[in-house]
This record gives sequence, structure tokens and C-alpha cells, in this order.
Amino acid sequence: MPKILDFKKIILTLFVVLGIILIFALIDYFAHQLSIEYSVPPRYFPNKIIYGTVIGFITSLFVRKHKLFTKSLVFSLVISVLLQIKYFLEGYPRDFVFTFLGIHFIILLVVSSIIFKLTEKYTNIENLFI
Repeated sequence: MPKILDFKKIILTLFVVLGIILIFALIDYFAHQLSIEYSVPPRYFPNKIIYGTVIGFITSLFVRKHKLFTKSLVFSLVISVLLQIKYFLEGYPRDFVFTFLGIHFIILLVVSSIIFKLTEKYTNIENLFI
């Protein structure tokens, strides 16, 4: 039976991370609509969701036993930095990359803190993150 519970934790963790990334991407979408200077190609958001979910899931494996703030802080920082490195390598301007590094980090920190807190409070699974 522990294998079923572990599988359930893995799937639930994946959905929690996906939920965080979807909320993050939606807020980020509105941030990019504020100015023509911040506009991005259509592939930007699907890529953000895919890469953000993968990076977030892997990161959650490493921060699972930390306290809420530390977990949210590291989770947000790793995703923000790795996504911005990806965008820099794709040729986005340096100013854009650094501006959105801060914006992405703040959005992720707020969203992940809230979702991690709600997850801990409302799930019956002790220590959800595997």
C-alpha cells in the first residue's frame, strides 16, 4: 500500500506544481500586456507552463521537507532563474530578462506560498511533497 500512497503523492505534487505555474502564467500574461515593450511571442506562455512545471516538480523534490517560507523561496527562485536563463539564451534583451526575473520571482513567491499553505491545510496527506 505505501507504493500507492507514494504514487498518489507524486501525482498530487505534480498537480499542485502545475496549478502554481498556471496561476503564475496567467498573472504574467497580464503583466506582459501592460506595454508593447513587454510583448512576447505566442510560444512564450506554453513554454513557460511546460518548463515551469518540470522545473517546479524537480525543485519540489529537493525542498519538500523545508518550512513553508523556505520551500516557497527556493521553489520560486529556482524556477525564476532557470526560466530567465532560458529566455536570455533565446535572445531576449538583458533589460527584459532582469526586469522579468524580479517580476517572475515575486509572482511565484506569492502564489507558491499561498498554494503550499492551502495544500498543507486542506489535504489529508501528511507531507504532501513526496
